[in-house]
Amino acid sequence: MKNLVLYSFYTIIIAWCCASCAKNVTTVEGNIGSEWSGKTIYLQLINEEKMIPEIIDSTTIHEGHFFFEQQAREPQTALLSIVDQHKAVWTSQFILEKGDIKIIGNEQGGVRISGTPNNELLQEYLNHWYVPFNKMKQISNEVSRLEKVGQLTSAVYDSLDRISSGYMREMRLLALEFVKENINTPAGRSQVMEIVGLPERLLVEIPEKADSVSLRHPLVRQIVKRVNTYNAVAVGKTYQDAIVLDVQNQEAHLSDYMGQGKYVLIDFWASWCKPCCAEMPELKRLYDQYKQQGFEIIGISLEQDKDSWKAKIEELQMDWPQLLDVKEEAARKYVVGAIPHTVLIDPSGVIIAKNLRGKELEEKIAQSIKSND
Repeated sequence: MKNLVLYSFYTIIIAWCCASCAKNVTTVEGNIGSEWSGKTIYLQLINEEKMIPEIIDSTTIHEGHFFFEQQAREPQTALLSIVDQHKAVWTSQFILEKGDIKIIGNEQGGVRISGTPNNELLQEYLNHWYVPFNKMKQISNEVSRLEKVGQLTSAVYDSLDRISSGYMREMRLLALEFVKENINTPAGRSQVMEIVGLPERLLVEIPEKADSVSLRHPLVRQIVKRVNTYNAVAVGKTYQDAIVLDVQNQEAHLSDYMGQGKYVLIDFWASWCKPCCAEMPELKRLYDQYKQQGFEIIGISLEQDKDSWKAKIEELQMDWPQLLDVKEEAARKYVVGAIPHTVLIDPSGVIIAKNLRGKELEEKIAQSIKSND
């Protein structure tokens, strides 16, 4: 009887341990179609510091099915991939986390991810993301078809490319909204790569919403750094000084041209930038009209060819001070993502407007000068 009791006790303990162990297991089971049968599928984790996938397991696909079992770990962005001749021919991103994860392929080449909280959240986002993605894919196929039959003209290509670019923007904005709403989840952080290249003005909410865990993510840290730089030159902030070169190839500072009771327009441009050069006659008109009333322009060119720069200054009769940002120090400090780019600074050194042009710029200059009288 005593042995029976001990046996029952140990049976319960073993069963409890097994159940406990089972809870700490992650399984990934999928069916992606029989056409992949016999291929090796790799399970990879994304190294967040290097932002590269690292293989942790592999298996062979049988009749479209595959199965992985892993010891449970903290949720992490993962990839499944099939490689042919050193090139990935099929991939699927998901979150590797505790639980039973299901990945089912569809006829469009996408997948349905389910089984765990973060993957359900990720799939909800992908349901929306795949709409513009599939439309963009259709355009790509149409371009290939037209090219094959010799009917891809420049006009047709440009038209299709504009439409495709629109879908790409839609995908990035969907990713942005998803990350902003879910930055503090593994699912949300898995999509930061999709938005890290967006303009800083669209990313300002990310640092505000990120918790301590998210702020340790390398790409989130990168966004925080960029947003901080962007905020440092926001309207209402004091201008940032920078070292540049003048037309005599002598070192100069932006601070040399600030103050002196003047409103200063910093105009980032380049001799090769057609939109920049197209705006110069209007800038010259404003300069001639308001220079005696306390208005100054500082041209900062982003190029290496000094001869082309000087020739364009002479050609366009740009009579205001011209500087060369060879090391792009000023461009970095003022977060110049594209040119032309303008920054209007008041006599006290405070930024009062950015990227105004034409009528809006003239109205701001006239209003500012009048209010300063």
